Amino acid sequence: MKKFKKIAAFLHLWLGLISGLIITIVSITGCIFVFEEELFNVFHQDLVYVKAGGKPMPLYVLEENAQKALPKGEKINLLEVKSDQHAYVFSANKANKKSKSIFYLDQVAYNKDVYINQFTGKVNGIVNRKYEFFRLVRMTHQFLLLNKQVGSIIVGSSVLMFLIIIITGFVIWLPKKLRNLKQRLTVKWNAKFKRLNWDLHSTFGFYVIPFALIIVITGLVWSFRWWELGIYKSLGTSKRPNLVKEYVQLPGEVKTKEASNIALNTILKLNHGNFKIILLNYPEEEKISMMATVQIINSGDAWRGLSYLYFNPNTGMLFDKMLHQDKSLGMKWRNSNLDIHDGGIFGWPTKILAFLAALIIATLPTTGFLIWLGKNNKKKVVSKTK
Repeated sequence: MKKFKKIAAFLHLWLGLISGLIITIVSITGCIFVFEEELFNVFHQDLVYVKAGGKPMPLYVLEENAQKALPKGEKINLLEVKSDQHAYVFSANKANKKSKSIFYLDQVAYNKDVYINQFTGKVNGIVNRKYEFFRLVRMTHQFLLLNKQVGSIIVGSSVLMFLIIIITGFVIWLPKKLRNLKQRLTVKWNAKFKRLNWDLHSTFGFYVIPFALIIVITGLVWSFRWWELGIYKSLGTSKRPNLVKEYVQLPGEVKTKEASNIALNTILKLNHGNFKIILLNYPEEEKISMMATVQIINSGDAWRGLSYLYFNPNTGMLFDKMLHQDKSLGMKWRNSNLDIHDGGIFGWPTKILAFLAALIIATLPTTGFLIWLGKNNKKKVVSKTK
């Protein structure tokens, strides 16, 4: 056991020193990310909220107004609908595929959201998501503001190291004798800095383990495909589902400007108000369907309820659907992974837990570094006195 603890301590130390800075950055941005939507709404109330009044204007009219508000060449490809109290959001985003830069900002050609009052047709304002604070926080959290290929490897590798750090930290934490358990479970707040720092690292590190494991396991999904596929397979889904569907154009079929409006009305009728968010994707390629993602409020189970509806982009007619209750366990997990990761799965209680866990994790590399620094200084003092 002594040798095992020695190996664990070695791995814990050096993996911590290698990944510590990145884990701190990812954790601090994670704290902000937990309340991203709530904070954005507070700071942009004039954009986000509208006063409900009568029936929303035809969607094609709103689309035209939103498109006119954007510079020439920036094409709308997504609509977000929440409730009568929330403005419709038309998004125009495009990647800069020609860029060879490793930095996130160079990978984005444009990414803008147009907030529009659906009852008056008035544009509330435009948010340039490319430079928007919470978007930058999110991209720092996931990719360190680097492109996905580079950033996901750096962040993912650091998080994998942190997984080993969690396990080895628990091994180191285990007391030799049962009577020392109470000491390991409490912080001596009136102790000197060195002892207090040790307690903060050791005790808080122990209490955060189950939450840290959940955050790590769910977070690695965005860094490594093999990790994501492994969870899919463990839940009985053999491969990553393809959500894109083609449609068959009928002879003599003509594109109508009412297509998106017909699709949205169909979604609203099917869900009878039982939705939190509707995302309607406008296809950029021919023969690709208009796809709607509907987040259901009452899903009937503990998972985040998402249904997918597929429409003919020319006519707006529904031709296929994948309802939440019909999805595999693997798909239900994947749709819920973000909510599990950021604590949104059960609302405010789990969000607060996720925030506190991320905050504690952010302190661990610093308290751990100070422990190591203290031991190193002690060795230097001892060697000088000899």
